[in-house]
Amino acid sequence: MSNPSVSTTFIADGEPLHKALKQCSEAGITSVEIGSNHCYEGSYDYLNEYKLQYLVHNYFPIPQQSFVLNIASFDESIRSLSIQHIKSAIDFCVQIQAKLYTFHPGFLTDPKGPNLSNDNFDFHWDQTQLTNTNHTKAKSLMYQALDEVIEYSTSKAVKIAIETEGSLKKKDHLLMQIPKEFEEFIDRYNPVDIGINLNIGHLNLSANAFDFDRIAFVDLVQDHIVAMELSHNDGVEDQHQPLQSGEWYWDIIHDSRFEDAFKILEFRNTTISAIVANLKIFEEHKNAF
Repeated sequence: MSNPSVSTTFIADGEPLHKALKQCSEAGITSVEIGSNHCYEGSYDYLNEYKLQYLVHNYFPIPQQSFVLNIASFDESIRSLSIQHIKSAIDFCVQIQAKLYTFHPGFLTDPKGPNLSNDNFDFHWDQTQLTNTNHTKAKSLMYQALDEVIEYSTSKAVKIAIETEGSLKKKDHLLMQIPKEFEEFIDRYNPVDIGINLNIGHLNLSANAFDFDRIAFVDLVQDHIVAMELSHNDGVEDQHQPLQSGEWYWDIIHDSRFEDAFKILEFRNTTISAIVANLKIFEEHKNAF
């Protein structure tokens, strides 16, 4: 596998994508995941100016009218808009020859927007919506959307994956957090059709929230893992901090079973120098295996 990819979400929210790409290119980074926290831009022709390998994530390209992507929404207009955005993102992947497009599997409620706290990068949730949740209905809507997206991505020859979810404090708002949900997903879909983007930070939170074994979960979904979204947290908040030496996740990251999976450093409000330092830590742990 090539060097780790760096998510462009490391720069402040609302900044143009090219600002992150310029810093990555100057730092010698060769692969990036284009993230979802940038401002809207009418054209991305400048991507051709960089000699970078691209992955694309969820809410990119940024739409002119903002919304929270939710393919399991009970609001038909939100669900339809979300599916159309994913199809447009797949088209964008064709244009820039992106290696992978990953997206969120949907939520039990519609988030009100991004969280404004620098200690937690989870969405801002409306607790009153929990009175109307229906896990079975949301899951059915999610699968209907996935069937449609898989058909479209296959026609475009674009590799796709859903991201594993996880939250300790807001677990009642999320789908696709626990082993049982992924057992059904695995029975339904072939890895060739759709993969799994294993979010290590989310896994830490969901395992704490639902009291299941993190390693056993990885073993369950191993054949579907095509990418790993990597960040550190304290097991309570989704902090998106740089990886730390000696932590539980290194055995998973450098497991030979996942040698060909994309490893994506997904940090928030982090300097490019701190990312370069983390890449060195990544390499040190890799050499230790």
